[in-house]
Amino acid sequence: MANQSGEGSGHRGPDKGEAYGVAAVTQALSGIDFPASKEDVLQQAQGHEEIQWTKEQTVDLRSILEQAGQDQFDSMPELVEAISQSVKK
Repeated sequence: MANQSGEGSGHRGPDKGEAYGVAAVTQALSGIDFPASKEDVLQQAQGHEEIQWTKEQTVDLRSILEQAGQDQFDSMPELVEAISQSVKK
């Protein structure tokens, strides 16, 4: 039986604006086609360039991608890993 939180309705994960870290990145970039360049990623993220990494910390997607040292990403896991590593620096 589905409840009001959307469980059972095909909706997966937190609502937009309620996700942090990897979940916030994947929400901001949902629908992107891979392989993708940095510019492809930034274009897909329009309006979501500030990612809520933790409850207290936002990160600028453009800055993070510049620090990543990669120009091309072959998959969402590869992109998320590059962003995660850059945030840790």
